[in-house]
Amino acid sequence: MSNTTTTPYMLLVLGIPELEIGPDWAEEIVEAFERVDSHDHTQDNGVPITPAGMLINDDLEMNNFALLECKYIELADQASAAGIGLMYRIGNNLWYNNGAGVPIQITTGSLVNAPGSGAISADSPASYPYTVVSGDAQKVLLIDTSAARTINLPAATTTMFVILKDQIGSAQTNNISVVPNGTDVIDGANTTYLIDWNYGSIGLVSDGVSAWFVV
Repeated sequence: MSNTTTTPYMLLVLGIPELEIGPDWAEEIVEAFERVDSHDHTQDNGVPITPAGMLINDDLEMNNFALLECKYIELADQASAAGIGLMYRIGNNLWYNNGAGVPIQITTGSLVNAPGSGAISADSPASYPYTVVSGDAQKVLLIDTSAARTINLPAATTTMFVILKDQIGSAQTNNISVVPNGTDVIDGANTTYLIDWNYGSIGLVSDGVSAWFVV
């Protein structure tokens, strides 16, 4: 019969009091305490910690190490995020804060939120009022004028070109109201621009500062 027993998790060799005597007992106790002191949940130093055993209730510092072999990342919806180098989700879109901490929208719905590549394409807003995004650059937005519609322009700091077109020929009755952002101007005026003629269309180009021009 063995004079010792081994614990199941940390593999501590402990003497059986009725059987183990003398210096062997003391050596086993010392070794056991040394193993307890080195307990870090690695192989043979404790049971690996599973997700069920963790409660992360604060930011988790990675100490400048990579997160390896991650299957995917599920981002929680945020109202906003302040900081540098952050990637996050607002609603159904992905955002990134650049080196100056400026928020940059990466996606718009199922599309990458980026200026066009040079090709002109057409699209129809899914709902109104509709706010033009940078992903609409070099697009013809076909406006359903079965009712009066409002199109909100983004800040003119977003340099882009976009065309607005009355798709069904009812703009004389159901005007398309084109609204500048904040104090931006459309052809020099900080007022709503109306497309009020049937099958009417206008091109709009921003100066990258505070103005839109009808072309």
